Amino acid sequence: MRPPEPHERDRRLRLMYALCAAAGFLVMARMAVTFVVRNADAGPWGVMRNFLRDATGNLASDFVYADLALTWAALGAFMVVEARRWRIRHVWAYIVGAPALALVVSFSVFMYVRQSRIAAARGTGPATATSAATSDTTVPATSHATVPATVPASKGPQR
Repeated sequence: MRPPEPHERDRRLRLMYALCAAAGFLVMARMAVTFVVRNADAGPWGVMRNFLRDATGNLASDFVYADLALTWAALGAFMVVEARRWRIRHVWAYIVGAPALALVVSFSVFMYVRQSRIAAARGTGPATATSAATSDTTVPATSHATVPATVPASKGPQR
């Protein structure tokens, strides 16, 4: 069996990332709404206080919280590097969105956008990607490939 064509692989990856983001959003939103409803009598600040208390109430939850925070930091670094590589704007919104929405949602959306940029660079992606390469190359715009530099013309020899 042949491997899928690049455009089919890009489409499948984008679909997978979109499904992960949607599923993550639905699961996390349901859990957040349930928590808020159960703690509504505490008021807005009380809900936050109760959440932080419950989230760090024992060593197991501290372990999970620390692991999540360190994963968020590592994925944030990855997103910054990849955003520069593929010219994805507003990478800060994906990083800040992780604790606001959920890490699974913000990272999946970032990966969807990243895969769209990769597909556009190949010439197989959606027409809405603005950073598509002008040729059929898969080399990102900021890779270490040798690119001729544009040197301004001088008026005479430099001394």
